[in-house]
Amino acid sequence: MGIPANNKASWKSSRGKTGAGEKKNKRTREPEDGAQPAKKRVNNNDKYDKEKRKQMVKSNAVPETSRGQQQKKLKTDRVMTRPTGELRVEAVKIWEELRRGDIENDKRALKMKEIMEILRGKIKEIVFKRDMSRIIQTCIKVGNEEQRNEIAEELMGSYVDLSRSLYGRHILMAILKYSNKYRSKVISSFYGHVRKLIRHKDAAAVLEECYAVYANAGQRWKLVAELYGNEFAVFKDNDTTSLDTVLAQNPQKLPVVLDALKTALVPLLQKGTVQLSIVHRALLDYLRFADSRDRLEMIETMRGLVIEVVHTKEGAHAGMLCLLYGTPKDRKAIVKSFKGYLQRIACEEHGYAVLISALDCIDDTVYMNKTLVQDLGAILSELVADQYGRRVVLYLLGGRNPQYVGSEALKIMKDGDAVRAETSKKDSVVRHSELLTGISEALLRWVADNIETAIFDPMPSQSVSETLLRATADDGRKRAAWDAVLALVRREVDGTNDKHVLVNPIANRVITNCIKAEHTAPTSPDAALPDLPKGNPAFGSEVLAALEESDQLVAAACAGVFPVRALLESPVTSKKTRKLLKPHAKTIKKALEAKPERPRSLPQIVELLQ
Repeated sequence: MGIPANNKASWKSSRGKTGAGEKKNKRTREPEDGAQPAKKRVNNNDKYDKEKRKQMVKSNAVPETSRGQQQKKLKTDRVMTRPTGELRVEAVKIWEELRRGDIENDKRALKMKEIMEILRGKIKEIVFKRDMSRIIQTCIKVGNEEQRNEIAEELMGSYVDLSRSLYGRHILMAILKYSNKYRSKVISSFYGHVRKLIRHKDAAAVLEECYAVYANAGQRWKLVAELYGNEFAVFKDNDTTSLDTVLAQNPQKLPVVLDALKTALVPLLQKGTVQLSIVHRALLDYLRFADSRDRLEMIETMRGLVIEVVHTKEGAHAGMLCLLYGTPKDRKAIVKSFKGYLQRIACEEHGYAVLISALDCIDDTVYMNKTLVQDLGAILSELVADQYGRRVVLYLLGGRNPQYVGSEALKIMKDGDAVRAETSKKDSVVRHSELLTGISEALLRWVADNIETAIFDPMPSQSVSETLLRATADDGRKRAAWDAVLALVRREVDGTNDKHVLVNPIANRVITNCIKAEHTAPTSPDAALPDLPKGNPAFGSEVLAALEESDQLVAAACAGVFPVRALLESPVTSKKTRKLLKPHAKTIKKALEAKPERPRSLPQIVELLQ
């Protein structure tokens, strides 16, 4: 539609402007009367690019000037300008195939031969580069013994420098792991450098691997001995493996050794770098041989760092000595540092012993019940199911019982009893009784809530048994826990099904122990363990009553379960049990004849009924 002539000027003046509520839209403007519609402007470059793309799609071609290719080419050009550039480029090409997990053994051996031809004699020049470090690690990993030894031999003399390198240290780790022949040479290369390497972040990791994983007793002593003085750093004695041996032959060296140890350890403690096993051994030796004043100074310095050392054998021992010799203030500071890490410490192979030591020597049981014991009660389900965590719980219940507590931890505690008599004033029986009171409520609640599964599990069942016997509670919680057990006893007995609490070999041990405890308290090697609570249920009598009430006594006897034998042997329940089973003696005897392969306690039950 055209525009009138008298309105042309006004239209031109308002061109590009929009009124209220209108939108600017140049594309929809109609042409003037008689005018040809404007042709769409064509960009020849766009047309050319489109045609080129179509051709490339048809031919599956890749643009010659793609950004990725340009960057890759620039990187390759930079590498090639260096003296070892050609070597690195060729090695990377072979390594891309060599590192694949699906490569065939024959092809891998061929690629290893090719890459060794390229690297031979030049490994020292390239070993500190990130990409070449990874290549050499792969060669050590997938190469044969001869090739591994060739690489290790070429790197001889550079082991200390490699340990300080961010990338080179991984090559040393690989040599330690895969090359048996050169493992001892790597370890011996650190002799004389330990005091410096122990402060270096990267080198310390290699030193820890050498000391804790691969070194034998003699090599460990030669590494740690450098912290005991310059004499030990220079002169290496092959017959010495510990400080005890040195002091037994030369007791006059003790003051010099302690001064050197203190000089080496204090800076490490102040910086908080005490995670290495070699440092833990030095700490342990210092705490063992230092006099009282110096020992207390060291404990005060490291009391906030005990949590950092409990994951090793020597570190846990050092932590136990800190608790044993420390002042009440030191002990509380150590326990306070454990908060938030209790489960991890309790479930470690050596860490649990430090927690037991704290429970064994700290007099302030009110503080312990509010902190350590309360936190342990919150994670009972995790502790009782763990190989080491359960030992902390069982110590609170059963004391220093070698059946529950590790022999090494027991030995350390027994050796420290003379010191504990001076540093801890509270009577051991009173201390243990008060701690047991603090954990009993949580234990009984756990038993009542988890009895369906816990009593059938080998590790938690030990805590169930000890809790039923020794936990103290006056609010009916023990009755609730024991009633939960009796509910399982009342279920129908099937001699062929191990799911019943009387038939299952793990669960019936708990019931049997409770029946025996009614007439004879279990013995314990720990004299500090309190007697069984006087308010305990009549375990044997109530089990018998539950079986009689559910009419399962005869079925249990025919199944040959151990609790029935315990009822017959108990002076409290034997008379009534025999009276109830005597009329069914023939049935029980037939049951014995029917399954001679799994008699359990059937022969003894039949004999007791005669």
